[in-house]
Amino acid sequence: MTTSIPRNDYLEALAIPEFLYISEVAPNTDKAASKCLILETTTQNSFCQPGETQELLDKMLSAIGLSLNDATCLSIKSSDLEQVINEYPAQAVLIMGDYTGPQQDHIFNTHHPKDIIAKTSFKREAWETLKKLKKCLK
Repeated sequence: MTTSIPRNDYLEALAIPEFLYISEVAPNTDKAASKCLILETTTQNSFCQPGETQELLDKMLSAIGLSLNDATCLSIKSSDLEQVINEYPAQAVLIMGDYTGPQQDHIFNTHHPKDIIAKTSFKREAWETLKKLKKCLK
């Protein structure tokens, strides 16, 4: 849904918070099968909200031929990982952050974009994981 520019000006004049009227397309969050389910277990600097972290996630996905529209992005509690993976069908699952669960062929784990921004040495490891994810999606 695209928001018109005059409407944004009107909302800004009323001091409505920007996140309520941004015209960006939100990531896919329905339970229909998606190419990739992307999970985070942190709410600080979440990639589910517009900003630097979401921009980096979008660039990371673009590097392997995906977009946020190809993925279901969720911020969840660590204790809910298994349940959410079962609820949201996807070709592959990318967990961004700490994950100590069972390793499966379609579940990948890498650093959260906020951590990559803070420590650029994580880029190489994240890139290697993204390449494996891309192979899984073929």
